[in-house]
Amino acid sequence: MTSAASSNSTHRWADLQTQFERVWGLLLREPQEAHDLALGLERASRMAGDSHSLLLAELLLLTIRARMAHDPQAVVVEAQRIRGKLAAQGDLRNALRCVVTEANALADLERRADALALIRESLPGARELLDAADLGRLLNSCGAIEVDEGRHVEAVTAWYEALELLNGVPPTAVLAMVMLNVGVMYVRFGNFAAAEPHLRDALSLVEEQSLLGMTNICAGNLAYNLIQLGRADEASRFMEALAPRVERDYDLREYAFFQIVRAEAKSAIGQLDGARACLTEVAELGASALDLQNVLYLRIADMRLLRREERLDEARNALLQAEADPMHIDDPIYELQLLLEASEIMHCCGDDRSAFRYARQHHMYSIEMDREFQRADFISLHTRYEVRKTIVDRDFEVRRREEAERARLEIEALNAALAARVQEIERLQGELREQAIRDPLTGVYNRRFLQELLPTEIARCVREGRPLSLCLVDADHFKQINDQLGHGHGDMVLCALAAALSTLAVDGLVVARFGGEEFCVVLPDCDALAAARLVDGLRLAFSARSPLPQLGSELRVSFSGGVAALSDWIHQHPRAVERWIAAADEALYSAKQSGRNRIAIAAERLRCD
Repeated sequence: MTSAASSNSTHRWADLQTQFERVWGLLLREPQEAHDLALGLERASRMAGDSHSLLLAELLLLTIRARMAHDPQAVVVEAQRIRGKLAAQGDLRNALRCVVTEANALADLERRADALALIRESLPGARELLDAADLGRLLNSCGAIEVDEGRHVEAVTAWYEALELLNGVPPTAVLAMVMLNVGVMYVRFGNFAAAEPHLRDALSLVEEQSLLGMTNICAGNLAYNLIQLGRADEASRFMEALAPRVERDYDLREYAFFQIVRAEAKSAIGQLDGARACLTEVAELGASALDLQNVLYLRIADMRLLRREERLDEARNALLQAEADPMHIDDPIYELQLLLEASEIMHCCGDDRSAFRYARQHHMYSIEMDREFQRADFISLHTRYEVRKTIVDRDFEVRRREEAERARLEIEALNAALAARVQEIERLQGELREQAIRDPLTGVYNRRFLQELLPTEIARCVREGRPLSLCLVDADHFKQINDQLGHGHGDMVLCALAAALSTLAVDGLVVARFGGEEFCVVLPDCDALAAARLVDGLRLAFSARSPLPQLGSELRVSFSGGVAALSDWIHQHPRAVERWIAAADEALYSAKQSGRNRIAIAAERLRCD
């Protein structure tokens, strides 16, 4: 080859490399333009006989095709081929760029463990060879896959490392992706208020940089979050303004998600026909648009819409099918929404027992997810601290004194935030403990706490030789109150009775809701007679005035009570708590049989088998 021919070849190769880098930067900003340019690069590489540039063009087309189509197995095979050939040619940087596409396709095949293994194997080389944008993209995919595996701490670690890298360079599409995923993480744990600023920042970056390929997913997540915050009108206006501009063909999965959320917004504001049209369009998009997450959210949206359309039998059948056909994905918000919608459907069907069971499961799962979120959030602060400390340590020698001082102050601020978060977590744990032992309606203790307390109280009073009494209290004719005034006013009566019982002037007094309209009062240092007098005085005062002044002064509510003192035959019994409660219950029954609105004292010894 002559010198001139060699020079032309070198210039042509450099030109193809430049074109590749330009198209790579357009993948999220202008997907259709990137696709057309990649096809042109492929033709030019074939004409030039440049196998390396041809591989780069194939990498571009594969990255675009992986989002536009949904054949993950084919994507994995092609990505492995391209990655292997690039590595064999010594182009390790672009081989590492291929890892994200391959890992995402593996995750779509439910091979998340293989995807994470591939990313972890690639990270050491990626930290040396990739720039902040490409390394951030790899870490972003790592975090997203870790979340789907239920490894929230690892996901937070990956995303905040990516944020630290990307905040040090001009804004990129990858920064928008990471901010979006951090916002979605908050959504998954039900912290919608914390999610909103992250989702809005991500959408702002998308709009500022004209990232058309990300509009659907950013807008859909922000609108979904607004719906959960009770701002469905705002979400609907926002989505309808965007609807004419959304990209349908670039990524059908993201377009399907946008339409599902659009349907949810329409459904929430009563536009049921429009909501049904959106869900029908999603179903007609076919399997390529319905990945596992979309199937789950489509299922919830359809159940909710069926309920609002008053097609309750279909809604119930859809719920039963969802329970019989669980799909394996770690998505707390889906589980919470399913339980919440199940409770609503059962309530509308008149099955309040099942509705309450689902509502209780929803409450307990919410508490569990809140604990997990607080742990992940705590780790995120620690991760940011560690990443920042590493950066400061690495660059300390080359920074000026003033820059080093600013970094030290930043570390101190992060430490202060970390300490504040520890205190916040301890406070939240205390609140969670209170929620676990308190009755949510009346605010007094619940039966679970009572069962834990009584053995300890019995042992203490026996050890110290002090009297101890227990009183079971039951609102009289409570069913009539519910039937005549409604359950809402019945609940208000129970709250008034609980508040009145809590005013008894006894040190160490414990009031607990025992079940329904029945309360249990533990009175330390009171024998049976003293306890009966105290409770009877309260009974007279309570029954003399209306517990619900807003309904008029004519309403009167009374209660009956049964008092049992702790005696030798009770505390020596192997089931002392059960015997003691049984004695008080026997006295309560006697008070009810004697005409109600009175306090009875248990016999000295309750005879039983």
